[in-house]
Amino acid sequence: MRRAIVILLVTLIVIAHIFLWRSDMPTHLKLTFTLINATGWTIVLAPILLIDRWLDAIQRRNRDDHDNVT
Repeated sequence: MRRAIVILLVTLIVIAHIFLWRSDMPTHLKLTFTLINATGWTIVLAPILLIDRWLDAIQRRNRDDHDNVT
């Protein structure tokens, strides 16, 4: 489920960038908006994905520890 949400979000971001680049804005403005947007999404999504992986690793470790005890 999480993977589907991330794929959907990335797809929407890519589509938005395609529409941005197909607009009649000047190229330097398109590039500026693309860099700002990509940086912003990286700042938002990277910690979420890294914390999700970290929590999965902790849950796996706790599950393994519990299996070893019983």
